[in-house]
Amino acid sequence: MFIRVKSRDTGHEFDIHEEQFDEAKHTQVKRYPPSKRVRRTKFRAGFKPTLSVSPVGEEGVGDGSDDS
Repeated sequence: MFIRVKSRDTGHEFDIHEEQFDEAKHTQVKRYPPSKRVRRTKFRAGFKPTLSVSPVGEEGVGDGSDDS
């Protein structure tokens, strides 16, 4: 049987086989009963990975007009 779990890292909900359940990685979602078939994944809306990119307009970036 497949059970619905929520990833502790990403917050996504998906089904896994009950023998693959790992309490360190997943939280079981109680509102869904066990199923013989895999259900559709529910991605966590609003999940934004952190990027190490500086925003546009930082100091040191020229705007193309040179006053010299």
